[in-house]
Amino acid sequence: MNIGFQGEPGAFSDQAAQALIAGCTTAGFADFDALIAATAAKDVDAGLLPVENSIFGAIARAYDLLWETPDLYIIDETSIAVEMCLIGIPGATEAGILEVRSHPVALEQVRRFTDTHPGWRRTAVDDTAGAVAEIMAKRDPKIAAVGPAFAATRYGATVLRRAIQDDTQNFTRFYLLAKTPVAKPRSDRAVVGIEIPHRPGTLRDALGAFADQRIDLRNIVARPNHIDPFHYRFFFEIRAVDGERLNAALAAVDGSTRLFGRY
Repeated sequence: MNIGFQGEPGAFSDQAAQALIAGCTTAGFADFDALIAATAAKDVDAGLLPVENSIFGAIARAYDLLWETPDLYIIDETSIAVEMCLIGIPGATEAGILEVRSHPVALEQVRRFTDTHPGWRRTAVDDTAGAVAEIMAKRDPKIAAVGPAFAATRYGATVLRRAIQDDTQNFTRFYLLAKTPVAKPRSDRAVVGIEIPHRPGTLRDALGAFADQRIDLRNIVARPNHIDPFHYRFFFEIRAVDGERLNAALAAVDGSTRLFGRY
């Protein structure tokens, strides 16, 4: 399979794709919108979209794109530990660094470590793996990157220090999306979306429809309905459920529902 992801080669998403499907090829895209467009056009076999980080929560644009692209299906999911590394060119040393480059979120995630080096200049760039590619192109031992060890291997850079992130329990979860649903022998997870009337009790009743079928809601995400301001769409993640009970719950919801995938 050829799997699309957001970012430069060597990014955490690239690492997650290759860990999920051994032997796959990967293709990077500039942003989530380009990734989803390529997946919908079947320029790639599937797209790996990050949807949640264990520290920062749901990734808003990812859920909006799910709703806006009804002809894509969730066929699998995976998660990856976000281990930030200090990366330099071969021969560089931590003592010789004057500047570190990375994505703004990555720089924020290693603030405690970089604060112990007050002389370092922090420079924001578009991508963690891209930062590694940049320092390798410049070949300046005074400039380092913050990013995944996977990117260091990809570009021939050197990991100067591992696990410099402030929070060691940092994970990102992804959905694998494809144009065609994939039947599995045991598909007991699902993601559904609902739009319900804006009146008292409708969300309670929708939750009750799933509870009546003994369905475990693993996660609920609310996103604004951009067509109708201050009204909301809800995404329900479900685990350990069979199709019959899921269909019964969806039929009992007073509103519109959408099944994004069973996997």
